[in-house]
Amino acid sequence: MTSAAKLGKVVVVDDEPNIVEVIRLYLEHAGYEPFIVYRGNEVMDMIRNEAPDLVLLDVMLPDCSGFELCSAIRSESGPISQTPIIFLTAKGESIDKLRAFNLGVDDYIVKPFDPNELIARIKAVLRRTSQQQSLPAAAAAVKTVKSILRIGSLMIDPEQYRVAIQGERIDLTPKEVELLHFLASNPGRVYSREDLLGYVWNFDFSGGTRTVDAHVKNLRKKLGANTEWAIQTLWGIGYFFEVSRHA
Repeated sequence: MTSAAKLGKVVVVDDEPNIVEVIRLYLEHAGYEPFIVYRGNEVMDMIRNEAPDLVLLDVMLPDCSGFELCSAIRSESGPISQTPIIFLTAKGESIDKLRAFNLGVDDYIVKPFDPNELIARIKAVLRRTSQQQSLPAAAAAVKTVKSILRIGSLMIDPEQYRVAIQGERIDLTPKEVELLHFLASNPGRVYSREDLLGYVWNFDFSGGTRTVDAHVKNLRKKLGANTEWAIQTLWGIGYFFEVSRHA
């Protein structure tokens, strides 16, 4: 598994052995190291012990729901809370997708699925969250300095996926950081939901425009009210980042 570990560890949580076996084979063929979990009560220990690069999570498990597990992961302290999560489930209703994105998942795939598409989605999510580790140290340091955005008390470092207000770190998912950085880098400019799907998500998943609303809602909740800046809604059109004069 030496070569697989170089690409990343993926925890697969699903209670259907046939599906798990297909996923395991495709992950190994693509160069990833899979860790299989069939029951929800084993997931948190596995994640804490293995520190995976990504969790592939079914919603319907015999002893708990994937929604509960996703919430538990996002509630952890430290790096574990930022672990990328992809839902792989038979629940394809819009209300389930919206609930998932509200909890902070990075992608949502409905069964039945194409294993090759699954691997492509995994690569896309990991590429967004691990770009910093793939850069040479010197180049990364220069790029990080150039990319850090400061607006009043708000600091956004997209390379390290760090956001802080008055020096206190705010725990955001990687996609929330990317959305916040994009909006804050273009203050005053209004973007439609379709625009944001193109610029921030690169149209690489099928969550639809409602996931933009879910991510904005999460950002507002986590960042709290601030007199220096705010994510504003232009009803019927989209969102924009507003900066006050004294920021």
